[in-house]
Amino acid sequence: MEPLQIHSRDGAKSDARLFLAGEGAPGLLVLPAMGVNARAYDRLGQALAARGLTTLVSEHRGGDTSSVRAKRGVDYGYAELLDDMELQLAELKKRAVGPLNILGHSLGGQLATAGLARWFEPGGKLIVIASGTVHHRAWGGLRGFGLLASTQLAHVVARGLGYFPGHRLGFGGLQGRSLIVDWANAARTGEFRSHVHGALEHQLDTLAPEVLALHVQGDTMAPHAATEALLRKVRHAKVTWADITPPAQPRKMNPHFRWLKDPSVVAEKVAAFIAPR
Repeated sequence: MEPLQIHSRDGAKSDARLFLAGEGAPGLLVLPAMGVNARAYDRLGQALAARGLTTLVSEHRGGDTSSVRAKRGVDYGYAELLDDMELQLAELKKRAVGPLNILGHSLGGQLATAGLARWFEPGGKLIVIASGTVHHRAWGGLRGFGLLASTQLAHVVARGLGYFPGHRLGFGGLQGRSLIVDWANAARTGEFRSHVHGALEHQLDTLAPEVLALHVQGDTMAPHAATEALLRKVRHAKVTWADITPPAQPRKMNPHFRWLKDPSVVAEKVAAFIAPR
């Protein structure tokens, strides 16, 4: 693993994690879940590189090595994370060959889908794992009502404090006010919008990427129906589905994250999808 410092246009800095697969390897950018640091994906990065994919794991703004810490007056949302994604892809392109690919976990899958028009080029592929829309109608019933209530409460907290103290509340980590507002708006309306650019998904129906959708069995944070609803936004996509059985341990960890403890099966499926032999 090589740390690779990414300098954003507004002066923010973070250390992405680069796993080289050798000369001539295709490139894959990994976008983490909300509140999950890049180093949590080291096993995945190593497994992907061992299977021939030069892999760059993003550190989201506000994460472990980021120079940004959310607080009142220090803000970021979808717009900044998507801008950072473009710079990470530019760095990856210097070290890989061919069209670039993105794997998004949870929030990372939402960002990779919302930003598809920014990064997609013919031949590039999208992989989403344990990811789906947070639109409450896609979840349905009591689960949908609970999701709507919790996201709108997070919205109120973030607006009131000027940031979101997820590290104290047990969900999502310390985050910028606008990220939680953008996310909560998506839960209410089903649309990706940013506080800077407004609507983000107006070009999605013009694109036809190949997509690998990995559903983690037992995952209560990204049900199958939510993943289906997310990918319906890209109506011309060619979607391949696969189920992932998470490792048995640690049982107290939600399968949404537990698959990271042994990502070998995920790495095999991703490598076969991007560069079939």
